[in-house]
Amino acid sequence: MGKKAQKMKSVTKSKTKAHKQKVKSHKKNKISKPKYRTKQRSESQDKYKKPEAPLTDYLAHKSNYIAVRFIFECGIKLGLKHITICSAAVYFHKFYKHVDANTYDNYSIASATLYLASKVHDETARLRDLINVCYHTLHRDAAPLRLAEDYWNFRDSIVHAEMLIMRILQFDTTFDHPHNYFLHYVQTLRPVFYSKHGKDIIVFKKAYDFLHDFYHSSDILQYKAQHIAIACIELAIKVYGIPSQIIDYEIQPWYQALVEDLDKDTLWKAMAAIMDTYDLELTD
Repeated sequence: MGKKAQKMKSVTKSKTKAHKQKVKSHKKNKISKPKYRTKQRSESQDKYKKPEAPLTDYLAHKSNYIAVRFIFECGIKLGLKHITICSAAVYFHKFYKHVDANTYDNYSIASATLYLASKVHDETARLRDLINVCYHTLHRDAAPLRLAEDYWNFRDSIVHAEMLIMRILQFDTTFDHPHNYFLHYVQTLRPVFYSKHGKDIIVFKKAYDFLHDFYHSSDILQYKAQHIAIACIELAIKVYGIPSQIIDYEIQPWYQALVEDLDKDTLWKAMAAIMDTYDLELTD
């Protein structure tokens, strides 16, 4: 009986060892397969990844269109709100409406408008941070700016430019942004242009893109804020060709239910001005 018991113990031990080895090998196979799959996925993602847009060399361009792009890039780097950056762009356009474009350095004026807009919107950016961001956006490969002559010269240019801008604007920093009406119009129109496929969201995103890009043009000063907001939405609707099933354009256009003083000619002029913004970069 003792010999049989020993044989049974040895058999069970060998079985448990074999079972443990199988479990270990199964776990290894389970772990190794996803690793191989994730590698394949990452390689395929790299193949079809969109190329990044090249960084703008601002010193090679002197147009106001590129200077406003500089304002947006620096404002985003400083973490300023979108409405603050848009106000800086408006101050920039208002300033160059009254002065000769070749008299002042547009990047010094652009930096000063950012500093002024941050104060107006109670989002004051540190002057040293603004100087560093603006300087390294202009000179991308330059060494960190030390507290030396270059730093103090750039600082003085921004401070003096801010005072000059305030005098040119006659200390009037108010501006009625289209953003104040855009969201209200979108919320009103969503039930009208609602679609199960989410096309209404695409349309309104494109309309906001048009509104954002229109700040690169000085024509934004020529139209009412309500008219600009309506023009951006109408242009996006025309681009995607999504008709309204409720409002009949022949009886009454949908925008006249929201803005009574907007006629068809003014709307088309505003839409043409928005589209002309995209030609400004080509004329640089």
